[in-house]
Amino acid sequence: MSMNCSYQPIQSLEQQVLESLRQLSLSDGGPDVVSAGQVYDVVATAGAVRVLLDPERIAEDALEPLADAIIPLVESLPGVERAVVKPRPRSIAGRDSLPGIRHVVGVHSGKGGVGKSTLTANLAVALAQQGYAVGLLDADVYGPSAPTLLGVSGRAETTAAGDRIAPREAFGVRMMSIGLLLPEAQALIWRGSLVDEGLPQLFNDIDWGALDILLVDLPPGTSDVHLAVARVVALSGVITVTAPGQVAIDDVRRGLEMFADLAVPCLGLVENMAGVSCRRCGHVGALFGAGGATGLSDLTGLPLLASLPFIPEVAVGSDNGEPVARESDGNGALFHALASRIADDLKLAVRKEAGV
Repeated sequence: MSMNCSYQPIQSLEQQVLESLRQLSLSDGGPDVVSAGQVYDVVATAGAVRVLLDPERIAEDALEPLADAIIPLVESLPGVERAVVKPRPRSIAGRDSLPGIRHVVGVHSGKGGVGKSTLTANLAVALAQQGYAVGLLDADVYGPSAPTLLGVSGRAETTAAGDRIAPREAFGVRMMSIGLLLPEAQALIWRGSLVDEGLPQLFNDIDWGALDILLVDLPPGTSDVHLAVARVVALSGVITVTAPGQVAIDDVRRGLEMFADLAVPCLGLVENMAGVSCRRCGHVGALFGAGGATGLSDLTGLPLLASLPFIPEVAVGSDNGEPVARESDGNGALFHALASRIADDLKLAVRKEAGV
C-alpha cells in the first residue's frame, strides 16, 4: 500500500475525509482508493466518522490492512474523534435518484407513539404552503395513517393512461399510502421478500411528477422496510423524531447507527411532546421526560431542528384530517419554522420563483 501526498482540506468533514483518503492506494502507482471507488461513502456524525468500503472492489485480504491505514489517517483530522471502517451492505449498491424528484427525505423514529406521522404530514403541508412541490409517501406499512391525517378517503386510482397510480392531493401535497391500496381495516403482513417486492412499487409505480421534495414516513424502529427503502432510492437524509425521555432516545441512537451504516446521513433531530402546558395556569410539565434530545444533539453534533410541545389542537386536527400547518400562524407556525429550516438546509428553491 502506498501513499500519494496531495491532501487539501475542504469545507465539510465528509469532504475532508474523502480528500485525505486520496493519499491511500492499494498498489504502487495505482489509483487512490477514492478514485478507484474502493471507498463507497463517508458519513460523519459530529466527531464520529464512518467510512464505508466497497468489498466488491477490494480483495478480501486487503480489507483489514486498508482499514488499519484509514483509521489513524482519519482520526488525525481536526474535528474527528473516532473513525469506524466497515464494508458497505451489498444491498445498497444499485440505488438511484427518482426521476423528477430533487430530494427524498425519510422521517424516522426509534419508537412508535412519538408523533412521527403527525409531524411528517404537517411538515409536508407547511412546505407546500411555502410554495414547494411536495410529495408524501406513507411507507409505514404496519400502521399507515397519512390518509386520516390529511383527510383523504377512498381507494387509489390509476392515471388516465392506466399504466401508473395517481397520487391523491390534499393541502397541496401529493400523497400515496398503502392505506389507499387496501380494503378499509384490512391488515397488511409484509415480511422479507414481500417488502423487497412491494416497496419499490410505492416509489416507482406512482406518478409523482416533478417534486422539490418527497417525504417518506418510515415505520418506527429498524426493520426490513428501512433496508428496502435505503436500497431502492438514494435518500438525501433522514429526519429523526423523538420524545424527550431516555427510552425514546436510546431507540433513536440505534436508528442513527443503522442509517449511518447504510450511508444515509441524518439531517437533524426533532423533539416532539417536549412539555405540556396547563390551560389554566400555564405551567409546563415534562410528562414525557425532559432534555433527552438536547443531550443527544450535544453528544452526536446533530442539530436539534425543533423542540415541539404537546399541543391538543394538533392532535384534534390530526384526527379530523385538518393539519394545523395549513395555516402559517398560531400552532401552524411551529411547523412552518421547521419547514423553512429544512428547505434552507436542502437549498430548496420555489419552482415558480426560480423559473424551473
